[in-house]
Amino acid sequence: MAKVIKWNPEGGKNKDKPQKEEKEKKPQPLTEEDFKRLFEPFKEGLKKLYPSQVEDVLGFYGMGEKNGNKDFLVGIVLWKRYGMEQPYSSTFVAIFEDNKLQKVSFLEAKNNYWDWRVMLKTYKKEFHTEEIFNRFMELVKGQFRV
Repeated sequence: MAKVIKWNPEGGKNKDKPQKEEKEKKPQPLTEEDFKRLFEPFKEGLKKLYPSQVEDVLGFYGMGEKNGNKDFLVGIVLWKRYGMEQPYSSTFVAIFEDNKLQKVSFLEAKNNYWDWRVMLKTYKKEFHTEEIFNRFMELVKGQFRV
């Protein structure tokens, strides 16, 4: 199960400012179809990155953008850990390229392959990383902000 939270990257701000012409592609908000497309790659990617921990991914929801062959996502994943009956939920930041999970960082984890703050800065030129992150944290009443 994958669920999208719709958002406007401009946030209704700066309507009076003229838009500058950009020849490069602008990131587009992820749709429900995009989330469905990313579910299996996310599930398989987490199992591959964390083979001793992730038994199954039950679902996720969030918000993000696509830009060319890349997708940026901030959300919450519901997953099952080996040997545990109750599922866990984890807040994450993820990057997909060509429909494959490339990087994921869990906000509550102490040890990650990639630091989520660095990921936000790294992909800031391609996506509205900080705006998406902060908006998602507002919606879920999360403790983190950038």
